[in-house]
Amino acid sequence: MESKELLDVLPITSSEPELKRTLKFRDLVIFGLGFMAPVAAMSLFGIITLVSQGHSVLSYIIGFVAMLFTAYSFGKMVEAYPVAGSTYTYAQRALHPRIGFIAGWGMLLDYLLIPMLTFLISANFANALVPSIPIWIWVLIFALPITIVNIIGIEVAAKVNTILVLLMVMAVVAFVISAGHYIVTGDLSLIDFSAIYSQDSFSIGAIISGAAIVIVAYLGFDAITTLAEETDIGGNKIGWGIIFTCVIQTVFFVSVTYLAVILQGSYTSIENPDTAFFDVLNIIGGVILQTFVTSTIIASGVASAMASQSASSRLLLGMGRDGVIPKKFFGYIHPTFKTPVNNILLMSILGIIGAILMNMQLVSDLVAFGGLLGFSFVNVCVINHYYIKNKQRNFFKFLFVPLMGMAVCLYILWGLSTAGKIVGFTWMGIGLIYLLIRSYFSKEFKRFIRNKNEEIKTLVE
Repeated sequence: MESKELLDVLPITSSEPELKRTLKFRDLVIFGLGFMAPVAAMSLFGIITLVSQGHSVLSYIIGFVAMLFTAYSFGKMVEAYPVAGSTYTYAQRALHPRIGFIAGWGMLLDYLLIPMLTFLISANFANALVPSIPIWIWVLIFALPITIVNIIGIEVAAKVNTILVLLMVMAVVAFVISAGHYIVTGDLSLIDFSAIYSQDSFSIGAIISGAAIVIVAYLGFDAITTLAEETDIGGNKIGWGIIFTCVIQTVFFVSVTYLAVILQGSYTSIENPDTAFFDVLNIIGGVILQTFVTSTIIASGVASAMASQSASSRLLLGMGRDGVIPKKFFGYIHPTFKTPVNNILLMSILGIIGAILMNMQLVSDLVAFGGLLGFSFVNVCVINHYYIKNKQRNFFKFLFVPLMGMAVCLYILWGLSTAGKIVGFTWMGIGLIYLLIRSYFSKEFKRFIRNKNEEIKTLVE
């Protein structure tokens, strides 16, 4: 059954206020870039280079190939169901309404904590530049304008995000030009194969470990699918937007990392992985370049927080609109702004509190836990929807690719810290208890499950 037929069976419109369809293809790509941040390779340079034993370029390439499997799966599912809700919607309609709730609950952990993490990173960098302003005030300085922009509407958010992404691209270009000039005018070589492969320190295990960190840096491309009801382009183009975003991001990552490895020399000379890239900047550009890049990293946190807050509010909207969480609050769309105002405000409050109180390492692991678990569900959705239900027996597209994507995600998830897995599975346990209570005591929820099951049976028939 084709996507158009699916949407005829599963209507997504009603007399209630709807999201405003104003975004173009370029807006979706810029949104995804803002979420992932083109300068992410700069802040991750030290740790990935150390973990991969100097093979960070190879780690990025392997990570990119691995993430493409899941990116493809997201593209196929948004073709089938081009509506807000992303992972939650796909699992609910392709697998089962209860599984959809669990998938959405897991992905919510990712979307909920990314604003916290980006608020915290930006506040720490800003505090380093202006120590007289405490971190908690910096958190408020970043969070309040972001919330206002997201409430006003997706058009304004898209324009602001475009400016921030352009700033990040300028920082990448500035570094590439400065680094290239320093290399060609000095004693180094711009074509240096040892920056990609070194026989003395090569280790498959080390490169895979580096790739695990790299994949965490790609988390966020899926957020493009949450804007499916705010664009006029079809699901197929949204899928291509996801892949295109990943390709562009990889070009930024590999270019920055390759040049930085040449400038750094041996990975054993890295003293502090957290500041390794700034040491590289000091070699080629001094204080001016360092200040510009630091300011840009702060801006990248703002762009990522804006995109993640927007995505999480749409995920809650999808769940609230279905009544799996209180519809009156979470399913509300402001009649003037055409945005899920309640969800945006909730995400802002939780992001501020978490950024002030939580530990950065734990937040990072929990972001990865939620994202990787959600990605695994989406890969299963492709198999069930296309290969099993609709009997499209393309082994490579609808079985091999999603199986590989799921295997990579689960492998990396299992390698997260013990604390991250404990808190992550505890979060999932809370969601399961909530689901059981609603399933047994809520007549509205029972009616929702029954109706969705009947719709799914209609699709199969």
